[in-house]
Amino acid sequence: MIARALGLAALALSAPAGQAAEPGPWTQVWADEFDGDRLDPAKWSHAVDCGGGGNDERQCYVDSPDIVSVGGGLLKITAVRRKVTGLADPWVGPSAGTRTGDYASGKVLTRGKASWRYGRVEARARVPGGQGVWPAIWMMPEHDAYGAWPRSGEIDILETVNLGAPCPGCEGGRENRIFGTIHFAADAAGAHGQVSRSTAMPASADGFHVYAVDWSPEAIVWSVDGQPFARAAAADWKRPDQAAGAADPFDQPFHLILNLAFGGRWPESANAGGVDETALPAVMEVDWVRVSQRRAATTPAPSPSGR
Repeated sequence: MIARALGLAALALSAPAGQAAEPGPWTQVWADEFDGDRLDPAKWSHAVDCGGGGNDERQCYVDSPDIVSVGGGLLKITAVRRKVTGLADPWVGPSAGTRTGDYASGKVLTRGKASWRYGRVEARARVPGGQGVWPAIWMMPEHDAYGAWPRSGEIDILETVNLGAPCPGCEGGRENRIFGTIHFAADAAGAHGQVSRSTAMPASADGFHVYAVDWSPEAIVWSVDGQPFARAAAADWKRPDQAAGAADPFDQPFHLILNLAFGGRWPESANAGGVDETALPAVMEVDWVRVSQRRAATTPAPSPSGR
């Protein structure tokens, strides 16, 4: 989600054939079924800023019940046209000043409340379309153990941009691709590296689907509705200076993020270009989020931690 350098271009991932058998059955260690009438503050916090996500996104993230709501068993994140003023850079803080944006949307995250090292992270969600619309389900390191982005990694479980917009190379001539990506440092100097893969949305692209990653020291595997579509082995993100067998930066706890962006370098440079305000309001709906780990895993269950 942060500073996506290659846009829609996808790098080859190692083939799933030959993957080692994994131990034990899965045990659910964390979940949110969104069965209440508000976002659970013990599990989630709101991002509130106009920083643009490092991608020149146009929205400001707000904590407002008409933007982020829970009801009827669903989390809903809505992007609308609304002028908002907020922090220009959430990483720097108030000293960076403020910025005013023309759009409001939502971003919720488990940082400081729950994070995990390895496991299956999955969400059943329905994502919106339209030129400039950018929903994402992703993970960032709970602590920057190896330094600032991209050194400490990023795992994008699901991203899609401009769903339904004109796309000559897509089935039916309309954008229907979903993306799974990891970001990391490609060398000791910290140059940005990524591996990314796309697949066509399943039938009923506007319906609910289960998006997941299976994350282990050996590999990260992306799937939709239980069907794997990409795999990155540790060798795909290994730097020349790393020791043999090292899995960093993807050997640390990561927290979960759900957000709906509008605009940004990636969507605005693809398909029809720019943004289409007629796509608003756009609504991302999440039925549930679940995290499971192998019973045989030696890593501890998630525990609250700060950053």
